Amino acid sequence: MQSERSDPGLLAEIKESARLIDLYIHGLSLEAFDRDMLHRDATAFRLLMIGEAAIHLSDAFKARVPHLDWRGMISLRHRLAHDYGSASSLVLWTIANEDMAELRHALETLD
Repeated sequence: MQSERSDPGLLAEIKESARLIDLYIHGLSLEAFDRDMLHRDATAFRLLMIGEAAIHLSDAFKARVPHLDWRGMISLRHRLAHDYGSASSLVLWTIANEDMAELRHALETLD
């Protein structure tokens, strides 16, 4: 099913979620992140939002940044939506700290 949302709108959603993830984890160690359910859940929700937007992006848009792991973003969305308990703090932390920086950088080059 095709989304009626446009690539620019979806891109804005992804950028905003990536920005918020950075805000949520700023200054937290992995141990603090693991203990802080509010920040962990907020981060997971924003990762889910990124995956949801990625589902609806056009193939033409995704082809503009083929080095990004669109399939991985969508897969994580499915895991968070359907089996949240299986997502470890370490996986969420690693994605939030490493993959979000790459995503933000890649999307900034599109402006």
